[in-house]
This record gives sequence, structure tokens and C-alpha cells, in this order.
Amino acid sequence: MVRRRFVMASVPEIRERLKVVFTEAQAEVLAHVVGETRDDLVTRTDLHELTEVVKQIAEVQKDLAESHKELADAQRELADAQRELAEAQKKTERRMEEFAQTQEELFEAQKELTWAMKDTRKQLGGLAQSVGYGLEAYAMERIPKILAKQLAFVEETSGPEQFVSPAGEQDDIDVVVRGTLSGRPVVFLCETKTNISPHEVRDFLAVAERVRLQAGCDDVRILYFAYRAGTEARSAVAEAGGYLAFPHTLLVRPAAAA
Repeated sequence: MVRRRFVMASVPEIRERLKVVFTEAQAEVLAHVVGETRDDLVTRTDLHELTEVVKQIAEVQKDLAESHKELADAQRELADAQRELAEAQKKTERRMEEFAQTQEELFEAQKELTWAMKDTRKQLGGLAQSVGYGLEAYAMERIPKILAKQLAFVEETSGPEQFVSPAGEQDDIDVVVRGTLSGRPVVFLCETKTNISPHEVRDFLAVAERVRLQAGCDDVRILYFAYRAGTEARSAVAEAGGYLAFPHTLLVRPAAAA
């Protein structure tokens, strides 16, 4: 049996055929490789194997092209994601700037509010002091009249007094009323409040006990003068054995008072 030989085409022909599948550069290289073997005998089997190799290379190139396409798509998606992230960062920065501005405005408002509160407290303090001084002056005028009307008390002096103990403790009494009851010397130590509380009743009782021996009288009594006093405050005055006077009457007095 005679084996048939195939006549190899020329290099340019081979190149032209290969360009259908490969790039020009690849076709050029493959054409020269095939041309260099044109003097060899090529059987059908050899040609078939070569054809299979060429097909495999073509498949690889196809796969590579698909990979390039997928990579390009991924790169576009990444670029889109980066643009969205950049926009989000810009929005976040703007919001942070707005937040910082709001905080600064809030801080300024707090400063203004603090100053306003301090000024208000100062004004209220001055008002309370003025009210306190006014109440004391009113009490100096009213208490002797109430005592005279309801206890037949004869006033000698009425006004604020300061007491200093041997230990150097200083106590200021709002109103000290000195006079007589049935011819006997009596001193009333008076605390003045617009609205007296049980706590204030007990506090003044402690002060009165400290100055009692310095009052220069054997009969020293305690009197609270107020515009208002709740039930608990009235009970505390009664328990302390003191008097509670409103502007026109004695509301509480000891059971054994003269």
C-alpha cells in the first residue's frame, strides 16, 4: 500500500488561512513553523494531530476572550461602586459639616442661656432680698400691734438685733420685740418668712436656743411671722411652744401663754 503524501501549501497561504482564526502576528508565527516542516512527510494522522492542536489553541483563545470580557465587566462594576462610594463620602462630609455647625450654634445658644439664667438668678436674688427687707420692716411695725391687741403686750423696742456668743458665734435675728406683759419684761425673738416650712421652724428654734441667754431677759419667747404656713409648719410651731403670727392675727400660741 502506497501512503499518500499531502502537498504543503506555501507559507503565505498558510498564514492567510490561519488569520481566519488567529491574529495576524500569531498566524505569521504558526505559518513559519508549518513551513519549516514542509520538507517532512506529513501523514493524515500527523495533520489531524496538528489540526487538534490548532483547535485547542482556538478554544483557549476563546476562553481567554471571555475572561477578558468578564474582567472588563467587573472593572466597570468596580468603577461604578467607587463612584457611588465617593458620592456617599461627599454626602457624609456635608452632613458632618452641618452637624458641626449645628453643634456650634447649640453651644452658643447654651452659653446665652447660661448667662440669661445667671442674670435671672441675680435679679431674683435681688428681688428676694428686697422682699425680705420689706417683710422685716413690715413685721417690725405689725408684730407689736398684734401682740398688743391679743396679749395686751406693751412694746418698748422693735427691730433687728445681732447676738455674739462667748464662743464667737454670730446670729442675726430679723425682729426682736422688747416690752412687758402684765408689768413683767418679755422678749420676742421673731423669724419672718413669706411662706414658712417645718424645716425653717426647726432651724430658727435652734438659733433661738443659742441666743436665749444673751437676750437679757428671763422670759424669752419665739414668734414666727409669715404670710403663709401649712399644717405641718403650724404643728411644728405649736410643738416648739412658739407663736405663729399672720399680718392681722396670732394663728398659733402656746396653751399656757399669758
